[in-house]
Amino acid sequence: MSSDSVNMVTRRVDLRSDTVTKPTEAMRAAMAKAEVDDDVLGNDPTALCLETEMARILGKEAGLFVPSGTMGNLISVLVHCNVRGSEVILGDNSHIHIYENGGISTIGGVHPRTVKNNKDGTMDINLIEAAIRDPEFEICYPTTTLICLENSHAK
Repeated sequence: MSSDSVNMVTRRVDLRSDTVTKPTEAMRAAMAKAEVDDDVLGNDPTALCLETEMARILGKEAGLFVPSGTMGNLISVLVHCNVRGSEVILGDNSHIHIYENGGISTIGGVHPRTVKNNKDGTMDINLIEAAIRDPEFEICYPTTTLICLENSHAK
């Protein structure tokens, strides 16, 4: 073991949720000093810098800052399910299904169709395929428009 690893300081970082994150004093100071303006009008230099940097890091053409993961998930589902009555396939233990207060249904009119999650959070591809609605019966069923797979699992 190197002397660097012996002297390394470790601390716990809680990434369970955006609701349990507590800013440090340094983070509070940075927020207080940040240059701000009206983000709705596209004039907030700090938000614009964050969005631009995240888009660059992720190889995307643009980014959008949202204040919570729940809001990000809702926006993502609504962008893909832009017709009320669309259906999304997701895990029965997924964060969107369990912890987001039915927002996709209440706000977006999107019908959730769950597939049983495996113990490790994955979903069986055969169950996903079996859950996809036959578009020939769209007069009776919601149209499967989206499949949500989580890269970190809620349960």
